[in-house]
This record gives sequence, C-alpha cells and structure tokens, in this order.
Amino acid sequence: MSKARALPYYMSWFFQVRILGKRKPLQSVIFITDKCNLQCKHCAIVQEGRNSRSKPYTQVIEELQYCLDQGSRIVDFQGGEPSMWTDESPEAKALNGGETADINTLIATAKRMGFFSTTVTTNAQAPIIADADLIWVSIDGDQGFHDSQRGSGAFEKTMKNIRASDHPKLNANMCVTKENWQDFEKVADIVKNTPQLKKMAFSFYTPFEDKDLTPTAEQRSAVIDQAIALKKSGFPLMNSLPAIELMRDPQNYIHGAQCWISNFIMSDGTKIDGCRGEMDGVCDECGFGMAAEMYLLWRLSPRMIKGALAARN
Repeated sequence: MSKARALPYYMSWFFQVRILGKRKPLQSVIFITDKCNLQCKHCAIVQEGRNSRSKPYTQVIEELQYCLDQGSRIVDFQGGEPSMWTDESPEAKALNGGETADINTLIATAKRMGFFSTTVTTNAQAPIIADADLIWVSIDGDQGFHDSQRGSGAFEKTMKNIRASDHPKLNANMCVTKENWQDFEKVADIVKNTPQLKKMAFSFYTPFEDKDLTPTAEQRSAVIDQAIALKKSGFPLMNSLPAIELMRDPQNYIHGAQCWISNFIMSDGTKIDGCRGEMDGVCDECGFGMAAEMYLLWRLSPRMIKGALAARN
C-alpha cells in the first residue's frame, strides 16, 4: 500500500466522519462465494449443493465500485473459501484478457480501481496463491481440535500450505469458542514456531447461530489475561493492547463502537452498512476484535492507530 496515497486519504476520511459527521465506511468485506472445501462447526456462511453461490466477476466489480463510492479503501475477500472462487464465463474472460477470473483477478481489479489494501481470509486447504497485501489463515487450536472442527486431515494440509508459502504478510486468525478457549496459547505457540506466520489475531465467537459455542465470561477473561501477557512479552499479536482489554466484556465497547466503519456485502448480494450482529440482535454478545478496534479508532487511540498502520504497511 502506498503511504503517499493512503495517509492523506485516511486523514481526510477521519475529518469527514469525526468532525463533519458523515457516515462512510473505510473497510469493506465482500463475500464472493459461500462454497467451501470444509464444513466447519462454527461457520454461519457456508452453503452446500444447490444452495451454494459464487458471484459472477461482473457482480464483484459492481460491488467493489459500490464500496469505493461509499468511501471504502480496504477490501477483504471472504467466503466460503475465497481461493475456490473462479468465473470462466465468456463475460469474465472478455474482461480478463481471455483468461478465467480467479481470486488474484479480483485482487488486481480492486487495486486498479483504487483500493489501497486487499485482504484474503483462507482455510489454506489448497496452496496459498493469493497476491493480497494481507492473508489470514484460520487456525482453531492444536491438530486434534482443529480437525475435530474442520475435518480429519485439515490441520496437516493447513500447516503444509503455510510452510510452502513465501507470502510476506501471512498471519493466523483464531475464533475463540467455548470449546477451544484452552487452546489459545497452543495456537500462539504454533505461530511462534512457524516462521512463515508473521502475526496472530483473535476474536471471540459471536452467536449468529449456535449459542452453545459462546465462551463464558470466565473463559473469555482467562483468554484476555493470556493475550495481554503475550502482547506485553513481545509476541506478535495483531490486536492492540487497549482493544484486548476492552474485549473482556462486550459492554465495554459495543455501545460506542462505530461498526459502520466496515460495510459488508453478503454472498447473496445483500448490502449491510455495518455489522450483521445488529440485524441479528447479538451485539450484547459481540466477540469481534474489530469492533473494539473501531471503538478505539473513533477515539484516536495512538496504540491502535500505530498497530493498524504497521499491519498494512
């Protein structure tokens, strides 16, 4: 990402939203497909068989333009499994030099249109080929737990593809549930002992569907204590320290969080100007680390801003 282009825009954006009272996103999450090569127990997105969808390239272009027009300059491509997305239709090939469009086509298109930074979230069941500025690989715990959630052999494939990758900003992402909270430090050890992984981030499970997976207050607090200790010891935890402290209890940040800073376009094309959690009525049980970070961004937290810029540059 070019600092020469990005920093002036970010400063202008903040002035417009904080001082002038405009409401415009800075980051967009576009679900390009709900197809996946796994069936994870905690996933609320993936569809199977006839119900599964994969957006045409032309639709993704339209959605990128919509987000750009709204003010967004960071885009995260998600699924399903985004690496599975392709479009080999005549329309897509005509727009892509005669070639089938794939995830890298979308990344290049977003950059060409004016997005400063691109992100892909993957389960790494296939070789990691995305050219995104930032890549998140989902890791749920040690091999036993990861496979129990995602399927036999999933952990081995994930680690094999991580070790084969030379991407400069390959990171691990953990969704902490009632079932894997005790594996938090195990995931940190995996990151520490895997040179290809640069950083780790975490969120708590937000109960869009299965409330039984929501960590208890005690479990959540125990993970927060571990995360703070890791962060203070120098471990490369992406979450900022003040956001980690806020995440102990959603009531610390949900009522002041500016969740419209991110907008979402779902796999069926539904546009959401903010978090889906508000629509589903689960804000009081929010576990998203990003919600705490947006709360701090609104308040110009120096440590949060420093961490965010370091992650994208």
